[in-house]
Amino acid sequence: MYIADKNGKEVNFISAYLKESKSGEISISYDKNFPAFAKMVIDYLLGRYVFYDGKLYDVNSKQAKLIDDITLISLYGFRHGTEFILDILKGIDLHSHVEPVRKLEPYQIAGNDFIIDLKNHTVKRTTLSDDTSFFKFYPVDYETAKASKKMADKFLNYVIDDPDSFHNAQLQAYYMAQVASGLRSKTNFFVSKSGVRTGKGLRHIALSGLFNKIDVELDNLIARGFDSLNAWALFSGGEMALATEQGDIVGDKVERVLKIIATEKTHVARNVGGNQGLVYLTSVLCIDTNRNVSLSDEMNGRKILIQYKNRPDGETDMEREEIFEEYWQAFTQSDKTPKIEGCIGFLLTSLDYFNQQGKKFFWKDVELYNGDEALDDFQIALINLLREMDFVPKTENYYLNELYKTTYGKNNNQAGKALTTIGVKRLRKN
Repeated sequence: MYIADKNGKEVNFISAYLKESKSGEISISYDKNFPAFAKMVIDYLLGRYVFYDGKLYDVNSKQAKLIDDITLISLYGFRHGTEFILDILKGIDLHSHVEPVRKLEPYQIAGNDFIIDLKNHTVKRTTLSDDTSFFKFYPVDYETAKASKKMADKFLNYVIDDPDSFHNAQLQAYYMAQVASGLRSKTNFFVSKSGVRTGKGLRHIALSGLFNKIDVELDNLIARGFDSLNAWALFSGGEMALATEQGDIVGDKVERVLKIIATEKTHVARNVGGNQGLVYLTSVLCIDTNRNVSLSDEMNGRKILIQYKNRPDGETDMEREEIFEEYWQAFTQSDKTPKIEGCIGFLLTSLDYFNQQGKKFFWKDVELYNGDEALDDFQIALINLLREMDFVPKTENYYLNELYKTTYGKNNNQAGKALTTIGVKRLRKN
């Protein structure tokens, strides 16, 4: 049996074969396993699905859902790939079109009594009809949402370190909405930097209340084989890819992954025990770190840096908790999950700021504080050489050898840590 849902109403289906014997008797044979393709076609015939701009959306509720290959495998249990499944469904839609249960509004975010129009960059009060499925639906009243802007603005002014970082942070939420909805091509990723317990984590909790958050391990994406394919599969349905506790953000391998996430639309992926398919890379990458961030000049057009204020020396845990208490209460529930009534203030202030900037996203250059983990002269010289060659022979570069001796002397442990920081390994000739 397949239990389907149409606009909140349960509909049951069985899969069976009718057989007629020579004597004219009719018998029924039931399928133990309901065919995966039949499940998908049933959902289409019930009006759950609509194609828009070549992509498949589930419009069975007020908030639409983008469906990719990995989601299809997860929903229906396809065992032999989904390479042509969507093409077949498109053919069915073309020749036997079924009207969806709701009209899709892919570029609108709805509250209980207002709509944020991502195409026209406006907010308007309105009465929602029940026959529409929006890019996002937040169960928040207009007046509550409007009032939340004050606390969101106060928080950013308190925790962000400098005017250029504040500019980037203010534009972040609306940029993410534009990318996630498909209105804007993805070209950038965000790096938020500071010491510990400075408000970065709370800010990202608030953003995760606005967008579907996935947790990212950059090391797994860099890996090869199944580990990498499984890591990429996590991007399915994501809109905000959050990378925390990642260690130092340095080296070519990390930069290749950052470039893919920042610019590519799809990537090959595979769920554990599932089949390989394409996943939509609709997520904007947000890196939260207190470690070294040293990216090459090639990343200048893609990285958006936000420096948070470090907490004062000598501040106690209790003092810090008292200061941040009003913000935690505004943006989170008692269990530290996002409170949408407060989180939405970040999106609305971001929209306001975007309009003030002439409806354009332009990003400010920010100098991040690497503190005690700033690179030394040897590390910088080695990184520059590795941008031009795959490996650097230890005995063939007099300048580098002298720099090594000057920097570390005979302290091999210190030198080893310095190499690890920039993602470089020592290799011996066989």
